[in-house]
Amino acid sequence: MFLIQTRELWLMVALFVAAFFLKIDFVSAQVRGSAPASMADWEQVLEAAKKEGKVVLFGPAGANARQALADGFEKKFPGIKVEFTSGSGAKLSARLLAEHRAGVYAVDVVLTGTTTMLESLLPAKVLEPIPPKLILPEVTDLSKWWQGRLDYSDDAEKYNLVFTASVKVPITVNPQMVKVKEFRSYWDLLSPKWTGKMAMRDPTAAGPGLATATFWYAHPALGVKFMRELFLKQKVVLSPDDRQVLEWAAQGKYAIILAPNELMATELKSKGLLLESVGAEQFKEGSYLTTANGSVAMIDRAPHPNAAKLYLNWLLSRDGQTQWTRLSGYLSRRLDVPRDHVDPIAVPKDGIEYQPNYKEQYVRQKGEIVPFLRQLLQR
Repeated sequence: MFLIQTRELWLMVALFVAAFFLKIDFVSAQVRGSAPASMADWEQVLEAAKKEGKVVLFGPAGANARQALADGFEKKFPGIKVEFTSGSGAKLSARLLAEHRAGVYAVDVVLTGTTTMLESLLPAKVLEPIPPKLILPEVTDLSKWWQGRLDYSDDAEKYNLVFTASVKVPITVNPQMVKVKEFRSYWDLLSPKWTGKMAMRDPTAAGPGLATATFWYAHPALGVKFMRELFLKQKVVLSPDDRQVLEWAAQGKYAIILAPNELMATELKSKGLLLESVGAEQFKEGSYLTTANGSVAMIDRAPHPNAAKLYLNWLLSRDGQTQWTRLSGYLSRRLDVPRDHVDPIAVPKDGIEYQPNYKEQYVRQKGEIVPFLRQLLQR
């Protein structure tokens, strides 16, 4: 009798322990955002992708764009080609939406800036939820990602995944004309000695100028008062060309460039041009995070759904993100990806809050910011 009771007791203990660890694994999967996929799931997707033979990708323009976003995938998965079309977000989204209206569904994946995603593709309801398509454990393991989470620009947090997060450089200057250390606040830009000596990428069009104007507009210590004084009193010269304004500074035509293209500034400086970027930590109001073209969306009724899923998981893997960040120069949100090639002033610092103005709440504000700017600039 005692032996039987002892066996029953040990059986109950074993069942309790097994249930306890199964519960832990289930909770862990919930925390990660999706249940862990089996290797059988991955192999099934891979085999189906091989039969589809290709993935159709819309992505940003640039000399290294295809190399950063396509070549590594084709090497990793020989036999699956990437049909890559590059261009501005506005042009690519217009083409995709026109095709959908005509009943043509030719695109699988889109990589571009969050403004295009949120203002064009999301309202048109052509995007599919991303979380169910994330199947690689190294992608769903949130400990591998900055801030312990996968980041999305849309309020629903499922349609536009952001994999880049760099701190926006507030200004780039000609160091022979400006003492870099004299800036402690954006309000220092209103000093009379800088009147007529500043240039900026046009803030009424999509790009770093508008993103920076959004930061100013939404910041409680800056806002419309700062913007009115800056544009009305300081005679800021505007240009649609990032390179042009930086070359103006290097030539000594203007001393300060607002909202510079920091990667271009670094490139021009490496070629010997007189340029120096000033980091956000010098400004007490801080700065914002920029994603550049580092966001991805999955298109509905994709012609190659398995190859698209395979591509998405490769892109967000350590291998894919290393390829992207090395060739684009932008910082990956993955923590296990090299950062030695990224300018330290672009790396977010722990304990500092940055405005995430690539998020939907800030992008929506651009609908009131652009008319305000056009009125202010009399355009």
